[in-house]
Amino acid sequence: MDTPTPFAVHDILRFLNEEVGKLNKADGAISYLRLRARLESLREDRRFSFLFTDTLEKQDSLSKLVGSLLSIPVAGKPLTIIDLSGVPSEIADVVVSLSCRVMFDFTLWSDPERRPPILLVCEEAHRYLPQDERTDFAAGARAITRIAKEGRKYGLSLALVSQRPSELSLSALSQCGTVFALRMGNEHDQRFVERALPESGYAMMSALPSLPAQQAVVFGEGVSVAMRVRFDDIPLARRPRSESATFSEAWREDSAGDEFREEGIRRWRTQSRSA
Repeated sequence: MDTPTPFAVHDILRFLNEEVGKLNKADGAISYLRLRARLESLREDRRFSFLFTDTLEKQDSLSKLVGSLLSIPVAGKPLTIIDLSGVPSEIADVVVSLSCRVMFDFTLWSDPERRPPILLVCEEAHRYLPQDERTDFAAGARAITRIAKEGRKYGLSLALVSQRPSELSLSALSQCGTVFALRMGNEHDQRFVERALPESGYAMMSALPSLPAQQAVVFGEGVSVAMRVRFDDIPLARRPRSESATFSEAWREDSAGDEFREEGIRRWRTQSRSA
């Protein structure tokens, strides 16, 4: 019943209409009418158009989707990035939930002898795995928590990256075996790290608020004892474009004119970052 069998949404709507027509009492049709109204509103929502195109409903694209998500075959590109910045919470929740479910179920049922190990990295993890499960990311949080609890048995590991570890789901955090703690100024976050640290690492707590860039305190299953490490330098050509703006230099130039403003509005309206 819960297998990924292709189906068309218009067939579901037709089945609902047929079932409603078989009912004698109006009270019994309420649940069907609510489901039909919800499906129709989703189909009319332009933000969900990627799910309800005629092309998708007429072909089985699951294998291609799995290949894109998990880089199978690798073909020299072993990393897949799903950029959800700027995506509304209700849409991002659907994408996160379905992506994680596809990853987990595929690794669960694939051939264990040939199955490659997979690492799912959640940047800004407190957005998808908050302590309060009643947020907009309830479905996504359930899917990621399942990976945290059961994924390792099938070669699917999880890395949670967050600037606010104290706001993360405790059930998911309890499954994390190794912790890399970078500079941390918030008192609540420091207390979280202190509770997780072994007694031999308490002396490193005083260094957390003033750790330089590229340094971290590491403890857990990945290291024999708690230690302070420095990460290797990354070549300039491979560094992510995430550095802070150089205000002192940018303010000396007047490069943002009418064309820049109009182009920004166009990209905003079309939800596109390309020229």
